[in-house]
Amino acid sequence: MITLGQAMDGRLILGTNRPFPANVKYVEYYREQRLFSLVFDNEEEETALMPGELTPQNAAIVQASPNIMIIALAEPGTKPYGYMVPLIQIGV
Repeated sequence: MITLGQAMDGRLILGTNRPFPANVKYVEYYREQRLFSLVFDNEEEETALMPGELTPQNAAIVQASPNIMIIALAEPGTKPYGYMVPLIQIGV
């Protein structure tokens, strides 16, 4: 499961309870469709389009953010880890 949230300081957080196939290099946000696409460090991995479009209220928060914190599990039974990546916004 992948969840989008906002920290107390306003930063966007993308969390998952499953490990990604590789670290996320950056996140693309398609403004017109209000969808995210994850681009991984490992070029052999395909990008992952997140299902479900954001509400207009959440889209406004995303459009004001230059980056996003990724919080993921390395492996089941281990502590989650996090890192910041650029949020590249595509569209008008």
